[in-house]
Amino acid sequence: MDPNTAAAVAIQAWWRGQLVRRALLVAASSARRIQGWWRRVDSQRKEQQRLWVLAEYIRMERAIVLLQAQTRAWVMRTEYKRCQEAARTIQSCWRNYMQRQAGCCTEDVDLHIDIVLGVPGDCGAQSE
Repeated sequence: MDPNTAAAVAIQAWWRGQLVRRALLVAASSARRIQGWWRRVDSQRKEQQRLWVLAEYIRMERAIVLLQAQTRAWVMRTEYKRCQEAARTIQSCWRNYMQRQAGCCTEDVDLHIDIVLGVPGDCGAQSE
């Protein structure tokens, strides 16, 4: 091959190499941009999912705390009512006992009470 043809082939090879390298560089750059965009989209999606799960957890936690508070209040009300009933029973038994004790010692006391019913609308005014 003559030197001019060899030089032309070398220049063409160099130039085609440059074109291929530029095409590969553009393709790699485009791939990096697409990958970066996809990573951002995926990261945002994961962050939204994480926030949704967190909000759901907080909602569930609040519901559990409310249910526990209601249950504790119900248990305490039940216990309070039971204590009230026990106190009433004790008071009733004590009063009965005291009446029996008082009844045996003071047999001569007259406990007769007269109840006077007024006329409706009278209000204590005397008729003339």
